[in-house]
Amino acid sequence: MHQFMIGLFQKWEIVYATQNIDDYYKAKNRLNKKGISYKVSTLTTNNGKNRRKGTVTTYHLKVKEEDVQRSYDIIHQRLA
Repeated sequence: MHQFMIGLFQKWEIVYATQNIDDYYKAKNRLNKKGISYKVSTLTTNNGKNRRKGTVTTYHLKVKEEDVQRSYDIIHQRLA
């Protein structure tokens, strides 16, 4: 029960945000390979100002507070 309660209130921080689906998958795969737990949230917008592209989705990768620096270092190595 104690672990469950800790999990409920654990903070997750955004370590990466992109609108490029390829970069999103590269960053996500890097976290997977290093065994870092993450969550994904998306923000999709469709407004008249962006007619050329239509709908735009922003992908946010979030990690636990204690994994922020490690995740940042892993993700932000040259995405290639």
